[in-house]
Order: sequence, then C-alpha cells, then structure tokens
Amino acid sequence: MKVLYFHGLDSSRESTKFHSIKADQKICINVDYRHLSFQSVADFYDNIIQTFIPDIIVGHCIGGYWALKMSQIHQMPCVIANPNLCPDFRSDYPAISDQDLNHDIPQFGYLELGDELLNMYEIKEQLENYMPLSTINSGHHQLQFPENINLLIQQIEQAYLLK
Repeated sequence: MKVLYFHGLDSSRESTKFHSIKADQKICINVDYRHLSFQSVADFYDNIIQTFIPDIIVGHCIGGYWALKMSQIHQMPCVIANPNLCPDFRSDYPAISDQDLNHDIPQFGYLELGDELLNMYEIKEQLENYMPLSTINSGHHQLQFPENINLLIQQIEQAYLLK
C-alpha cells in the first residue's frame, strides 16, 4: 500500500499524523501553503501523484482540503482528518462545495469534534451526506488519536483496493 500524505498548514512530514500511518510505503513532502498560490500547489501535487502513483491520499487540515481536490481529479481514494473545507489564509483558495463532494470516489473522514481551530460540527454536517465519517466527541485540531486514521485506510483498502 502506497500512501501519499498531505500535511496541514504550518506543519510538515514530522507531524505525528504522518508518523502514525502504517503503510508499506508512505511519502509526505513539505509544502509552504501560505506562500504558494492555489495553482502552484495544485500543479505540485499533481506532479507528485503522477510520479509516486499512490494507492490512497491522506490529508489533515489544509492537507485534507487538498486530499479531496486531488482525489477527485485523479479518481483516487482518500482519507481526510479534521479538514479545512473553507481556507481563508489566501484569497485564491475556493471553498469545498457540494459539487466537489458529489461523486463515487471512495472518501472517508475522521473528525475529532473537540477541534479548537475549526468548527468540526459544521464540517461534519457538510461531509456526512457524501462519505462515511468516524467521529469522536473529544480531541483537538492536532488530533489526539491520529492512529485512528489507519482504520479508515484499512477500510478503503479492503473494500475498494483489493478487488
């Protein structure tokens, strides 16, 4: 199983989320989202996907945003954790819309509702009609239980990738 991980804003491949992923092969390349345009990041991730050819994309926070975008473009499954669906740190990032979510690509979400930075209740409401969600009532933005992502990766692997 090859996993491509997209880190969150002001994060990196040193994050506990990336290190908690159990995969034969995994990669995360640091991206300075604040100083790169939407199109620059889209082109960069497109190139990484074409080079690495992952089985699944995993993303946290703004990485979850990018996981959703790239999953749809490349018809590739993804797992998102406490995603930022409406980035406001740059003006060129469009919000994730229902149109972005309404498709048949396997996408699973993990939400820790105790997130102190993003309103996970609103995000849950937007996502729940489009993908299976695993939620816990506690937690925080950095994820109290990042290892829970592995259960969703396994579900996608068993249900969609081993066919």
